[in-house]
Amino acid sequence: MSPEGTTRRPTHRQHWHTTSTASLQGRCSSRRCRMPGSSTSNAKKGLLERLQDGVVIGDGGMMSEMCRRGYAITGIWTPEVCVQHPSAVRELHREFARAGAGVLQALNFYSNDQKMKERGLDCTVEEINRAACRLAREVAEEGDQLISASLTATPVFESGASDDDVIADYKQQLKPIMEEGVDFIVCEWLFDIREMELAIAAGRSTGLPVVACMTIGTRGDRNGVSPEQCALRMASAGADVVGMNCAVGPRNALATIRRMRLALESAGLSRPLIVQPNGLKTPDDGTEAHHLPGWPLAMEPHVMNRLEARAFAREAYKEGVRYIGGCCYSTVYHIRAMAEELQEEAGGVAPLASHSGGWAPELANNDDPEVAKRSTKEYWMNVCPTAVEPKPAAEFMAGWADCCGC
Repeated sequence: MSPEGTTRRPTHRQHWHTTSTASLQGRCSSRRCRMPGSSTSNAKKGLLERLQDGVVIGDGGMMSEMCRRGYAITGIWTPEVCVQHPSAVRELHREFARAGAGVLQALNFYSNDQKMKERGLDCTVEEINRAACRLAREVAEEGDQLISASLTATPVFESGASDDDVIADYKQQLKPIMEEGVDFIVCEWLFDIREMELAIAAGRSTGLPVVACMTIGTRGDRNGVSPEQCALRMASAGADVVGMNCAVGPRNALATIRRMRLALESAGLSRPLIVQPNGLKTPDDGTEAHHLPGWPLAMEPHVMNRLEARAFAREAYKEGVRYIGGCCYSTVYHIRAMAEELQEEAGGVAPLASHSGGWAPELANNDDPEVAKRSTKEYWMNVCPTAVEPKPAAEFMAGWADCCGC
């Protein structure tokens, strides 16, 4: 099954056979409605060019948001929603794009045939991957976003299969992705640096840029391999962009990234950095989100607010990170806040982002004098939103480097 109304744009440096002309019949892109403020040029800069020029804002937690909206099953997290409910995926992509995301990641997360069989689903990995890429591209073509697809942890590796078998499994997942066309490959949701190296090898076989995100905090991978060693091994394996995603919240994520950055610099390796933490406030000691007692059904008390998302984005930029986004529990308003905070560095204002910077200056005209006072950056960065919020947003990221151990 495939979503209707999608089009296919072959990507540059594509080394795979394209889909047949017949498979594209009935899909027309001649009447595209472009988002306000979006580029009308067909000559898009690639990821590495954009990272050289400034900041790239990533999108947020697609799968966690699908769960929240009732389209995915908590604890399973496989992306058959792309086939079963394509309109829901399309709309979420559109919301992230309007919020300011410069990249839309196809929702092919954790898509592999073994998981499909375990779930008793009649859709295949190929169907899911094709649908995921088409949905992301359809929205990206309304603006100027890049699209990516992911390689994640696979049961083939867990089963103790050979390196060649794991790489072959990844390449099988990549085949329909490359036929549909994406701009780069993201290797993510990987907890073992050995599996990451195999995913990078498969990603490099496409000829596209490869972004490598270990799913770790300061405690390192599941075997205790440190963030420093993970960074060096990802770079040595050929990753074009190096960093982390998910696992921990913004504070521990930046501590992890700092350790990665210092290790790369000491080794004379230069790589753009990516950080996409989950949208939660996790402990500074590196405890990962899934070890918290409320995970995954009662995490709302841990979710950061949009002001904290802004504070994180600014600190990440100051740390030298140029690809900044979110993972699980990072919502549209988190990405909007990051885009507003870094709109100058990112080169423009997203359609949904406020031209006034997101500090609600319009409140100055409110009839209630107490509300009218809430119209400045100073107010919002120094307010404690609730009695249970011990710190204002201005202090949210303060002292994050203390958990770095550097």
